[in-house]
Amino acid sequence: MKKPVRMADHDVIGVFPANIRDEIIDWGLNEIGAPKVWEKSNGQGIRVAILDTGVDFRHPDLQGRIGSIADFAKSAYGGNDKQGHGTHCAGIVAANNNGKGMIGVAPEAELYCAKVLSDNGAGSFESIIQGLQWAIDKKVHIISMSIGSEIEPPQEFYDAIKAAHAAGIVMVAATGNQNKGINWPALYNEVIAISAMNRNHERASFSNYGTKNEIMAPGVDILSCYKEGGYARLSGTSMATPIVAGCIALYLGYLLKQGQPMPALEQLHEKLIQSCIDLGDKGKDDYFGYGLINLEKLLA
Repeated sequence: MKKPVRMADHDVIGVFPANIRDEIIDWGLNEIGAPKVWEKSNGQGIRVAILDTGVDFRHPDLQGRIGSIADFAKSAYGGNDKQGHGTHCAGIVAANNNGKGMIGVAPEAELYCAKVLSDNGAGSFESIIQGLQWAIDKKVHIISMSIGSEIEPPQEFYDAIKAAHAAGIVMVAATGNQNKGINWPALYNEVIAISAMNRNHERASFSNYGTKNEIMAPGVDILSCYKEGGYARLSGTSMATPIVAGCIALYLGYLLKQGQPMPALEQLHEKLIQSCIDLGDKGKDDYFGYGLINLEKLLA
């Protein structure tokens, strides 16, 4: 149970001071059409679990967005994010639309941040199992995992994944950044595998690929919140994954706003596939999956 799991590796392109004067809608949000659907949904009422390195709960762009925090990594800092990766993923999902900093995909979604990776970015299958169970207990709608292992996890880990699936929780996970085969837990059938593209609609050079590859999202030079109240641009399938989690939050929030029931996971999966814009070879392929997620199609 102590075999290591790591965050999907990322590169820090730039770290910015806390006082970005003008609120930024990052290029990735424009690519998926987020600003065009915010009048329909902003993710209100949807709970998204981020299983990562914790969160900077004092970050000004995350105030009011965090429903609960838990530490399963046994960190000296508790759930506070000293690494930056978890805060970045949280901001991509739900940073506030407050006139400063940047905006998340679903700026009214509620975040449940489980610290399952230690302050150096590594963790264990055991800590992630605990985070998965915590997310189930919190009755979240979505679990976002920008984490990966090249080693197949033990049965207990898969049992936790299946338990979350049985609870009706949609799970997304990063394919990984080694430019080779897809990592676990994205390889599980119960988890939607997310890969990364650049500004030119090309597969990011680092993005893992394979038959399990499903949905592509922007993952290069992505702006979001960072540790110690700052902001950073990072690259990785780690960044593409919470973008898709935010898209799902917008869709489920739209259904909730319309008084419609939450869809079965199979129906939701099919809806997400249908919302993708085909890239690469015609139809689903190993490098682009079904293509780039598009919110106008998803909320049509």
